[in-house]
Amino acid sequence: MNLKQILSGLLCLATSVGLAQNAPRSYFSRNSFWTETVLNGQIAGRFKYQLDYQYRRMSDASNVANGSNDPFKNKFQHVYRPWIHYQVNDKVRLSLSPIGFWETYSPAIESGGVKKIQPELRICPQVTISDKIGRVAIDHRFRFEYRMLGTKVTDVATGFGYGEGDDFQSAGHRLRFRYFLRALIPLGDHKSLEANTFYINTWNEFFAGLGHNVYSDKLLDQNRTFCLLGYKLRTKVPLRVEAGYGLQMVNRSVSTYNAANALVETNNSFEHNNICQLYLIVEDMNKIFKLKKDNPLSTK
Repeated sequence: MNLKQILSGLLCLATSVGLAQNAPRSYFSRNSFWTETVLNGQIAGRFKYQLDYQYRRMSDASNVANGSNDPFKNKFQHVYRPWIHYQVNDKVRLSLSPIGFWETYSPAIESGGVKKIQPELRICPQVTISDKIGRVAIDHRFRFEYRMLGTKVTDVATGFGYGEGDDFQSAGHRLRFRYFLRALIPLGDHKSLEANTFYINTWNEFFAGLGHNVYSDKLLDQNRTFCLLGYKLRTKVPLRVEAGYGLQMVNRSVSTYNAANALVETNNSFEHNNICQLYLIVEDMNKIFKLKKDNPLSTK
């Protein structure tokens, strides 16, 4: 039994509890390409900041007639997310993303012939507990998300559809808990992530849906498993790049209440995504500002 079958089985087991499954279970998959740029910097003392930008594209779903497997074909998502971190000690970090902005696209071939777009706002408190076993750095991350999903509307923009679908009704409010376990392993003779170091970054993240707008079949929301090869460059500004593969299992079940006020599934499906991931991580933006101060542009 491979990893995909194990994770899919756990998803199916979790969603079978507490709900009459009237719809037959189905599966589909797609290929995706995800990028993320992470900018880290120092505020003062134990406080730090982080800025994330994500851009994702995807193929058509495998259950779409005459669909494409090209992972770059369709816009999928772009994200802006700021963080404020407080380093309690060497092992514990408290974090808050006071507001993050998501925008998710549905291709025309999967949404009735019309491209759709849905905005989302998120507020995220987070705790990270770190440790080391030999050269292996271990992170346990606990994140809680308060999600405000906007109304899905027709995408009429030629580029990104900023400002579309800005109606955030209470029915679109969701809560979600995420647990992330990561191992970061320096390769060769290196014991830590120093300059000119190749390393392995591998993790699993579990998502659980919560709140009164989440039905019992969506308690287990999704699971992600990634393995990436990273390299820390020898540069004046600490910089890392990572690239690798991820497997995402997403619960796409849909439920509603029938005339007898019983909760039933109208769609019972799971999505398996193959993901190519590319990261760019700037570890200390303050050094960029220092370089600019020490080397001002000539004004001849």
